[in-house]
Amino acid sequence: MAIRKPRKSKVVKINHHSMLNIGTFMFGILFVYMIICLIMYLTSPHVTAYEVTAGPLSGNYKYTALALKSEKVVYSTGSGDIQYYARENSKVGVGNAIYSLGALSAPQSELGTQSVDASSADTDTQESTEQTAADQGTAQDNTDFSSFRNIASSFSTNYSSMDYQTVYNFKADAQTAIFETYTQNQTSSSYTGQNLITTDTDGIVVYSIDGMEDKTADDVRLSDFNKTNYKRTNLRMKDSVSANDPVYKLITSEEWSLIIPLDIKTATELADSTTVRFTFLEDKSTFNADFSILQNEDGFFGKLDISNSVIRFAGDRFIDIELQINKASGLKIPNTAIAEKTFYRIPKEYVSVNEDNEDEISLIKETYDTDGSAITKYITATVYDKTDTDYYVDTGLFEEGDYVLMKDSSKRYQISETKSLIGVYNINKGYAVFREITIIDENEEYCIVESNSSYGLAQYDHIALDASTVKEDAIVV
Repeated sequence: MAIRKPRKSKVVKINHHSMLNIGTFMFGILFVYMIICLIMYLTSPHVTAYEVTAGPLSGNYKYTALALKSEKVVYSTGSGDIQYYARENSKVGVGNAIYSLGALSAPQSELGTQSVDASSADTDTQESTEQTAADQGTAQDNTDFSSFRNIASSFSTNYSSMDYQTVYNFKADAQTAIFETYTQNQTSSSYTGQNLITTDTDGIVVYSIDGMEDKTADDVRLSDFNKTNYKRTNLRMKDSVSANDPVYKLITSEEWSLIIPLDIKTATELADSTTVRFTFLEDKSTFNADFSILQNEDGFFGKLDISNSVIRFAGDRFIDIELQINKASGLKIPNTAIAEKTFYRIPKEYVSVNEDNEDEISLIKETYDTDGSAITKYITATVYDKTDTDYYVDTGLFEEGDYVLMKDSSKRYQISETKSLIGVYNINKGYAVFREITIIDENEEYCIVESNSSYGLAQYDHIALDASTVKEDAIVV
């Protein structure tokens, strides 16, 4: 009987490799590193960069100026119902009609006016006159109504719910424009029972008074700029007047002045100025003005003398302006970027300057171990400032009481003296480096610093916008 040989197994064993191979290990390290970086990015304060620019610093010279003009208040010489014919802030010449006065008491000779006999000027007659004026105006050319369009446009543009007085002014201006158009197309027989009052002086008509009409630049005090106590009376609010009541005023000259309060610093800066350039903030128009400085017991005041634009601000006592004065030129940086840091003083004879980098010095530092033994080592330090005799280095390199040894000498200098420097954090290289600055000038938001200093800034450098978010040598994210 034949014996069978055992058959060979054809099953192939598969080697199961461990998951902990070198590739998985490296990937795990990379993944953990990425997670750490992400956490650091999300939890670290983010630094906003600011690019340093060069140029002048414009001062923040914004003021509310007190306007002084040649103003003449005109008073009524009689009593009666009053109706104004001249538009406010319009120029009038000698003989132009300003208003009409119901003939109730004053004779014609006292009023110096044109008087026409007719029926009584009661309310119904006045309303009829206004309606007739409106009907008559309909037949005129479009040019006759340009004043209405201008008045309505101005009211719409400048209307404020916080100042309802503008509504009354609009009503009075529109009514005056109607009567102005009417009087241009009527004969004297059309005025029923009223005396038409004309002016004997050229000027700009204003229908408000505030008691400052006679104030001069020498009379100005700081209290005059307090708007809380300021009061202006609208003369067109009355339907009737009595003898000697103010009825309007005239600005009789194009020459006028703006007075502004000055602090001592600004007064000193402008002491030699005879002209200044300024901007009306209302419409951003800019002009030149003669300039002088006044002084009294309340302090310093600037006086701007102007010979134009008075008609645009005829009714305004307070006007917002800005002086356009360029100050010192240099590198312009925001005040938020400025930081202060303390440094140790090292005498120059104790250091060696790096020939390849003048911002670095080498020195021999001696400190003491816990057992009292001296430890000496060479260190390299970054220079943050220097004088003719000293260098200033980071306080993190030393402990107070450490020594710096003079090379090839037995002399030693003990670390103790410090100096505070102001500067900014330069982030050009991706980490924060303190750079000293020397401020030439500043205002509320920016300052001008010296350029091209040995350890300072240069144009187009990038610095931290907010110094409080940065630490020395920290990586910027």
